[in-house]
Parts: sequence; structure tokens; C-alpha cells
Amino acid sequence: MPIILASSFNASYKDDNGVRHPQIILDHNSFITNIKKLTPNRNRVVFVANDPYDFAVTDERANILFESLKITGLEFKEKIILDGKNKHDAKEIISNADLIFLSGGKLECQLEFFREINLLSLIDGHNGLFIGGSAGAMNLCDVVFNFPESLGDSDGKSNDEFFLKGLGLYDGIVIPHLDTNTMKYGITEDGFDTMKDFILPLSMGREFIAYADDSYILISKGTIQYFGDFYKIRDGKIIPINISS
Repeated sequence: MPIILASSFNASYKDDNGVRHPQIILDHNSFITNIKKLTPNRNRVVFVANDPYDFAVTDERANILFESLKITGLEFKEKIILDGKNKHDAKEIISNADLIFLSGGKLECQLEFFREINLLSLIDGHNGLFIGGSAGAMNLCDVVFNFPESLGDSDGKSNDEFFLKGLGLYDGIVIPHLDTNTMKYGITEDGFDTMKDFILPLSMGREFIAYADDSYILISKGTIQYFGDFYKIRDGKIIPINISS
């Protein structure tokens, strides 16, 4: 089963009013080329929810992605959203899918849903392409770094509680959405700096793999390939390990 750990699907843009719209997914770092190569059959695409009971958000994200795939030239005969409404049919939905997307969003909420439907066993021996974006990619790792993105998220937690057990399909601990121009993850209006305040301090004695939105990891036939800009974060330092030309 080929797997892609993407930072972003890059399937939408926001207009001046903050409304999201589908867009053509560009072939940065051969992203679309590899998806097309790994999906010779295009009968069914599945979008797996982040929060299985937030139907409005899931439907919006999925429908934007489905439309984006279509205008990019990746049309599938059947499009299915897997969420809390049809979770009892997860085995049949997954087993007949040629392409499966794992939504971004909330890490712990998504992990709970994955365990509820026993996703790891459902994809065992599956031949379709499996793509996780953002949180969906992070949850595919053996260890998930559930770092806070606002000061309130860190209240009352010990350092060890920021690390969760993931699905174990990739050995590294990934951090998507790295701004490679500033080497920042994000700074909130109150000055909370996730990189400086949490990621770098918690890298002491640990190693994270950070990458930009146009970058991704492809695991196929026992090999791991890195497409785009990647950085190793260890012992408080950010070091480039694979820079695209």
C-alpha cells in the first residue's frame, strides 16, 4: 500500500471574504504526477473525516477536495465521505477505495476515530493510495507530536503528554506547515510562538522532521522518498536535510 504524508493537499484558496474555493492542485515536486501513477484505477475516492460528527465542516472539506481533484484531471466514478454516519460500513468503504484521503484538523479527535473504526486493520494489505494531510499525516507516524498551537492548549500538560501513539506507518515524527522563509510554525496575536516556545525546547533529545506545504513523503514498495524541502529539528537546532532545487 503506497502512502503519502503531505503537509497540505493545496486543494483550495480563500477569497477576500475568507470563503474557501476549490483550485487546481499544482504538480509541485511531482505531487500530482505521483498520485496519477499510483492510482491507475479511479473508481472510488474516500475522504476520511477528522471529527466524525462535525458533518458540516467535513462535507465542506471533502466536497472542495473532490471538486479540486476533478478540475486537476483526477476524476473518480464514486466519491464517499467516511464519518460518524457510515462508520459501521468502514470496512467495505475502505476495501474498495483506490484513493483514500485523511483530513487535517484535530490530532486527538482524529486518532480516536481511527481507533474506533480500527483503521489500521482495514488498510492492512490494501492496494490503494493512502494520503494523509497535516494532522492526517502526523497521525500516520509511530509517535505523534501533539504540540500546542496556542498558549491555552498547553495548560496543565507535562512534556510527555504532548506525544501520542500513532498508527505506526512511518518511524519519524513529522511537523507539517513549516514556513521555510522564517523557520517558524506560527505566531499568534498574543505573541505565542509555537516553534520557539514548544517545538525547539521539546526537541532536546528528540528528532522531528519538518517540511513545507508543497513537500511530502512517499512510502512505496519498501522505500521512502522525500519530495521538497525538509528539515531535521533536534536538540534545539533546525538543519536542512533535503532541499529541492
